[in-house]
Amino acid sequence: MTIEEMVGQKFVVGFPGYEFNEEVKEVIKKYKIGNIILFKENLKDEEQIKKLCAEIKEYITSVTGYPPFIMIDQEGGMVARLSENMGNIPGAMAISATGDSHNAYTAGYYTGLQLKELGINFNLAPVMDINSNPSNPIIGCRSYGDTPEKVSEYALQMAKGLDDAGVLSCAKHFPGHGDVSTDSHVTLPCVDKTLDELKGMELVPFKAAVENKVPAIMSAHILFPKVEKDMIPATMSRKILTDLLRKEMGFKGLILTDCLEMQAIKKFYGVEEGALAAFKAGADIIMISHTPSYFHKVISRIEAAINDGSISAESIKESADRILSYKEKYLKCIKEDKSSQEFKEKIEDIREQTLTLVSKADYPLRIDSDTLFISPRPFNVGLVGNVKEDVASSFCEILADRLGGKALVISENPSEEEIERAAELASKSSFVIVGTYNAHVFGGQLKLIEKVLEKNPKAAIFALRNPYDLRDIPDTVWKYAAFEYTLPMINLIGKLLDKEIKASGKLPVKL
Repeated sequence: MTIEEMVGQKFVVGFPGYEFNEEVKEVIKKYKIGNIILFKENLKDEEQIKKLCAEIKEYITSVTGYPPFIMIDQEGGMVARLSENMGNIPGAMAISATGDSHNAYTAGYYTGLQLKELGINFNLAPVMDINSNPSNPIIGCRSYGDTPEKVSEYALQMAKGLDDAGVLSCAKHFPGHGDVSTDSHVTLPCVDKTLDELKGMELVPFKAAVENKVPAIMSAHILFPKVEKDMIPATMSRKILTDLLRKEMGFKGLILTDCLEMQAIKKFYGVEEGALAAFKAGADIIMISHTPSYFHKVISRIEAAINDGSISAESIKESADRILSYKEKYLKCIKEDKSSQEFKEKIEDIREQTLTLVSKADYPLRIDSDTLFISPRPFNVGLVGNVKEDVASSFCEILADRLGGKALVISENPSEEEIERAAELASKSSFVIVGTYNAHVFGGQLKLIEKVLEKNPKAAIFALRNPYDLRDIPDTVWKYAAFEYTLPMINLIGKLLDKEIKASGKLPVKL
């Protein structure tokens, strides 16, 4: 391989739309880019995905001589790129709520079979961040929990399931994205912990990932000023990626960056500078996930650094050889040919286990024509989610339409006027059912619930993302942690409530 071909193996490119367009083809051909990432905007249905992946594989193999990694963020729950009708798994925190880590293995194995059937070979999951900060706006229910032990146990099972299906897994986001209160998609977070403190918490799951030979680890776009004093994020830090992860922790797999188009890099350093610094820091694979045109300047910066000796040809060859060794191991592997359809019912069984009763009121759940359903419409909490695209209507409108009753749609952070309106309607209702969505961050939702309960104390509250919404709501009402604002979960809640309709002698509702 030439040095240019080795450099191309170290990059991932993404592109807009359902078609493998000429712009991305030209970039791949010119710079020998070896890998692709797919997002929801690229994926329509099973037939289109298979055709797209086959075209990508054929083209990149013809240009580079090697098959591509075709990557996706298919975590499950709130971060799932495949459409809902393709049978997405529940999210991490939902699965850990079942109390059975084998469910994480089943979810990983099923997902791996699914992706492999479509032509996708690299899943950017599981999340190994510990959600130790309840105010975290972007991790939350994407984490398996708030302790190193739980996260390690469940995340490793998910990774093993993917591996057994013949798909690469990726532990993310090193050295830990759990203890932040801002989102790296829109700004630059900071974790002000010493290395010893990180070793006692954030690094525990990643140490387990290293020991269990998880094939890839993804870096976080987060400042760790007590570890890296140059005020650059982990993605750009040689101290963190090479000295800590590669040398001290002994990781022999692939080090990936998160997307360099996220604002934590793009806004504060620039995509080109971020790519060059990540290259020098020891990242094997660098992601530019949406805009192929960035590669013209990025590759120019890399070539200049190679020419002036600040990046050695030896380090590039070592990294390229590592990448190709994983392509040899996973992309040519033969696994037992099982259909993902065999596991679809198992996934729905797991989902039923995830709906968690947090508190039980001393009165029955009640559904009739005077029931009031309240919720915000779906909105994306962070740029990584896709709830707006997956749920066309809202929790309250869907259930009111199916079960009977009135629906009140509220904004993500209700105004005083909205709160008063909800309280007035609640006073005239027989029962109130509320779906919250990150109410612990958008406090207007909690104020609304407080006022509603003053007018009507008979209620059921469903937390449709993070269960922390339920902490400040009294235990005198029904409280459920649902973990995800998805159609499968809304259907599951509908079935739960439908039981009450049947118990009251009404005709059952078909969901």
